[in-house]
Amino acid sequence: MARLMALSVCLTHSCAHAYVLGSSAMLSRAAPLPRTRSAATVLCALETEVAAPSFVQTEMRGAAMKLHTRDQSREGERAAVTPVSAWAPQRADYLQFLVDSRAVYACFEELVDEAAALAPLRDCGLERVEALDSDIAWFVEQGVPEPEPAQPGSSYVQLLREMAAAGQWTALVCHFYNFYFAHTAGGRMIGKMMAAKLLDGRTLNFYEWPRGDVDKELLPSLRSRIDAMAGTWSREEKDECLAETGPSFKYGGALLGHIKGPQ
Repeated sequence: MARLMALSVCLTHSCAHAYVLGSSAMLSRAAPLPRTRSAATVLCALETEVAAPSFVQTEMRGAAMKLHTRDQSREGERAAVTPVSAWAPQRADYLQFLVDSRAVYACFEELVDEAAALAPLRDCGLERVEALDSDIAWFVEQGVPEPEPAQPGSSYVQLLREMAAAGQWTALVCHFYNFYFAHTAGGRMIGKMMAAKLLDGRTLNFYEWPRGDVDKELLPSLRSRIDAMAGTWSREEKDECLAETGPSFKYGGALLGHIKGPQ
């Protein structure tokens, strides 16, 4: 993510020496040249590039932590709710969750493909529609009828389309990141629990990412893309993005109602 880099290039006679000093916490300063050396024999240029702090890992993360419960994250600021281990859905409930999730992911992928403002988010390796297609087909093969998207999924899709129609691109980025990230974090824990409860330990394609390591490659890449986008935003646009944290949690979390039951 954000790094502090110092590049010192010193040319002494015919020899060139390059030193790259990096630290995620502080910038080391190059030692000054001895005053006894002549400028005629030593030419030294110091170029310092200080990367801006990650918008995703600082401001977006900070806004999200305020909405996490303490059982979701050690930094969560809200009281814990019914734990996943206490959820008792049936296969049909889980399939409804997957169908609603697919509707939302399909909407995100369509908007990203169509909108130039969201072009940096294309082909990020986190796309989920294809995986969900195969998982839903498996449920049908097991004799569980495929339902239509229910109100939680349909309402979220409607909201996202309305935001796109209004050109609220920075707000959409907030929804995109939080929805995709939630699935890679708590979503994987939920997947393991549902596999144990309902699927005899079967891991769904929904919880696998063939394009790379989700923690070490795909998520860091997505954060870098969003940070680059945020680097072009005004303070007002950044605040518009952060203001959607609550709605993104509300609409994304509503889909879980299919499997967690009344709270």
